[in-house]
Amino acid sequence: MTTKEIFEILEEELYLTVRDFEIEEDRIFWKDAFGTEIEIDKYSTAINNQGVFAWWQSNEVGHELIRIKINRDIIINWRPPINTMGQPSSGGHLQFFENFLVTQYVDKHGQRLFVFNINTLKAEEIITKGFTKKVKLNGNELFIKDSFENEFIKVSIYPDRLEREEIDEAYMNSRNIKFD
Repeated sequence: MTTKEIFEILEEELYLTVRDFEIEEDRIFWKDAFGTEIEIDKYSTAINNQGVFAWWQSNEVGHELIRIKINRDIIINWRPPINTMGQPSSGGHLQFFENFLVTQYVDKHGQRLFVFNINTLKAEEIITKGFTKKVKLNGNELFIKDSFENEFIKVSIYPDRLEREEIDEAYMNSRNIKFD
C-alpha cells in the first residue's frame, strides 16, 4: 500500500475527529486541545489481509496511542505502557500477522515489544534481557535477536496463545532467517 493510500484512509478517519490537521509527504500532524503536537508517521502504520488498519499516534509529551480500525464503525484505542518521563517514545513500528498486531518502540526501559490480539483485546509483552532487539516476523513465527545479550527467541503465534522458545544462532542459520 502506498503512502498516499495510507494517508487517504487516515484523512477520512481524522476528518471526523480532528479539525485542523496537515498532511506532508511522510507524516500527518495536528495539535490537540492543549496545544500538544500529535503525529502519524507513514512508517507507523500497518494493515492486515482482512483490511484491519492500525496506526501509531506519537505525542510530543509521551501520551502515545495506537488506534486500530476494525471496520467502518469500530476503532480500538490502545495505550501501550510507555514510560518516557514526559517525552515522546521512539518508534511505533507496527506489523500484522492475521489478527495479531506486533508493535515495537523505545522508552526509558529500552526497546519494548508487544503482541496485541485484536480479537481478545489482550496485549502480551515479549521480554528479553538486553536493551535492544531486532525483530523478524515470518508467517506465524516472530524471531527476536537481543543484540546486547546475543539472545535469540522464537515466538510462535497461535489463535489462542503465544509460545516462546529460546533458540540459537545455528537454528537461525539453518532456517535462513536474516534480520533486515
